[in-house]
Amino acid sequence: MILGCCGAPAWWAGEEASFQKEVDAFRNKWVSLGQPKVILACSTCYKMFKENLAEIPILSLWKTLEQIGLPQTEGHPAVPPLAVHDPCTTRREPEMQQSIRKLIGLLNRPVEELRLSREKTECCGFGGLMQDANPALAREVVARRAKESELDYVTYCAVCRDNLAAAGKRTLHLLDLIFPDSADKDPASRKRPGWSQRQENRARLKAELLNDLWGEEGAKMEDHREILLHMAPEVQALLEQRRILVEDLQKVIHHAETTGAKLVHPKTGHFKASFKPYKVTFWVEYSPSDDGYIVHNAYTHRMEVPGGTPS
Repeated sequence: MILGCCGAPAWWAGEEASFQKEVDAFRNKWVSLGQPKVILACSTCYKMFKENLAEIPILSLWKTLEQIGLPQTEGHPAVPPLAVHDPCTTRREPEMQQSIRKLIGLLNRPVEELRLSREKTECCGFGGLMQDANPALAREVVARRAKESELDYVTYCAVCRDNLAAAGKRTLHLLDLIFPDSADKDPASRKRPGWSQRQENRARLKAELLNDLWGEEGAKMEDHREILLHMAPEVQALLEQRRILVEDLQKVIHHAETTGAKLVHPKTGHFKASFKPYKVTFWVEYSPSDDGYIVHNAYTHRMEVPGGTPS
């Protein structure tokens, strides 16, 4: 099991050197593991591997599940149909599209085809880094897609599911149907996780897998990650808009509190500090609380002031 990136974001951004580095790293890891078959759950990964790692035998998770059978196919009640949203990276993968529909049928869920589906399916607004290059266009694209049917949607791409959910569309991931969570009675209403929550989910998943499956201890938590931050909803929304992770803010505050490199506003008593952990400089306005810190504002920049003191 490998939890990582296929390099698609670098490819979409035109960063060919970064993309090739990811491809080479996976190839080396695959060789070290004895060159096994690779089962891919993500349709974008499937496309990237098929086009750039032709020597690696790949299977889609969906075809695999179709062949070995689902864990539970009995007792699913008759329910209203679902509209299938095919990810844009499956346009040339009819076999994968058909596997999806067979699996949904095994779960006793009727399917309705959207006007644009299969080889003519539309993007959710993420492909090609549209969200980063043109956020307004991305919102327009996903809103249009969400209005194609009044039914709940089902898809097999995590990003598609979350983008549609963020547009207010009730959307399931196919794995919500195959492996239902008894604690989540209405997964179609689940909100999109923010950028920071995605990172937290990945870190927690890795730690749980290392502990539960392989009996290994994960890496010790870095000191800055132990800092507890409190934020109002409008501040959280601002961080999402500006693509700022909670961990980035933790790094700034940890640096400021351990070095004393911070400013204080004489009227509000708020601290302001900056830190440059990589190419981006992060600024945070914050104040202490009983158990951590309250974040009031944050922003970033990539400016370099010649002759200035490094931030």
